[in-house]
Amino acid sequence: MITKTSIVKTIRQFLVEQNHKKSQTDRKKLENANLSDKEELLKKIADYDEKYRFDVWIPNAALVLAKQLYFGTHISRGIHSSSKGDNVNFQSAPTLPPELVGSQLIPKLELDANGNAAALPLAGFFNIIVDAEKGVTLKELLLTDDPRLEGCFADDPELSNQYKVCFQNALKGDLTKPSSDERNKQILWVNHPDSQEDTYTCLVPLHPSSLTNHFYYKINQLRYSDTNKQALSNRYKKDTEQFSYTTLQGIGVTVLGGTKPQNVSQLTSNQGGRNYLLPSLPPIFKSREQIRLTEKQTTIFNRRLAYACRESFNLLYEVVGAEKNIYPERDKRKFALELIAQTVLIQAERIQKTHPAGWSKDYSLNEYQKYWLDPGRAELDGEEIFRQHAEQDNWSAEIIRQFALWINACLKWRFKSIQQDFATPEYNQWCRDMEQAIAAQARLNK
Repeated sequence: MITKTSIVKTIRQFLVEQNHKKSQTDRKKLENANLSDKEELLKKIADYDEKYRFDVWIPNAALVLAKQLYFGTHISRGIHSSSKGDNVNFQSAPTLPPELVGSQLIPKLELDANGNAAALPLAGFFNIIVDAEKGVTLKELLLTDDPRLEGCFADDPELSNQYKVCFQNALKGDLTKPSSDERNKQILWVNHPDSQEDTYTCLVPLHPSSLTNHFYYKINQLRYSDTNKQALSNRYKKDTEQFSYTTLQGIGVTVLGGTKPQNVSQLTSNQGGRNYLLPSLPPIFKSREQIRLTEKQTTIFNRRLAYACRESFNLLYEVVGAEKNIYPERDKRKFALELIAQTVLIQAERIQKTHPAGWSKDYSLNEYQKYWLDPGRAELDGEEIFRQHAEQDNWSAEIIRQFALWINACLKWRFKSIQQDFATPEYNQWCRDMEQAIAAQARLNK
């Protein structure tokens, strides 16, 4: 339970820890120091004790440090470490669409801070936890102006309230006159793209420090958790339980601030300047082009289908044009034929799925290709003859034969000087390749 007493106790504990952190080196030296050095060390320790007294540190933090440190969820120095532009404390808007990835998706944003490095302990002061069970920080109480803060910063209520207001102003920032810096970027966003008005809004992007910090620790938690490290270790051990682990690929790293990330901000310093980046690459589109059928064409094995298989044909042409018929080249030829056959079957499947049953009645395709490409027609009323032939005729063998003739025709067109080389043996090979591709497709239940 949060009370005035518990808040003051937590603040005093924070000051004791800060004192110990700063003076621990001198205190250790004191144990083995000679008489002449002890006096100097005792003076240093006494100075630290005086500096971190409650009634000394709090006024200094409120009246001095609070004016030297700038807080925000989005910081200017993340764009350029020497920028003197304002930081912004982002407040999520309820109108933001849920599919927009951004700071509004994080339930509790960590405030970042930059400015005078000597004033950074103030950021730690704001982050002290006053309720361990609920994880409530002093910063949250200050931003909500919690009434339990009354009298927590000084015995004099008016003085305590003055210090509280100083802390609140530091956290909220003064954006009544927002300022940018020449080192910041600018984007001119057109206001009315559909009109003739030549007006723009100048946007100044800031570094989303709180968001990148949350992402940084989320990635590290996935990568370096004890469970994940154990799972990775077990991969190489026999007779050990194997369980799933997380791997993250395509993650880039950029370092802000060079050798002095503390010049950028406190959160950046905590991360050693490292920020993880997701891939920002143009999408790789897989070709989904579908060959066009015309009512007058008698076969799908034509130039249009060859163009849809152009990459695989280029590989086949490269193999055929090779000087030596060695094993690696023959393997490439087999691979190229497999790709061509797969592409043909994919195109056939697209036609089957995108055309309505019975579409082939108005087309001049040969009857075997109609059985193949329009299977739904056999289920229509009045198509008993079509269904009977589709069930009885060995039309798939004819499709394989037409495929092999088509491959030979493409090769003869490409290699006119050696047309005679594409004869019966090659034709038989193309038949076997297509037959294997059809069998493989059947095994995959496609």
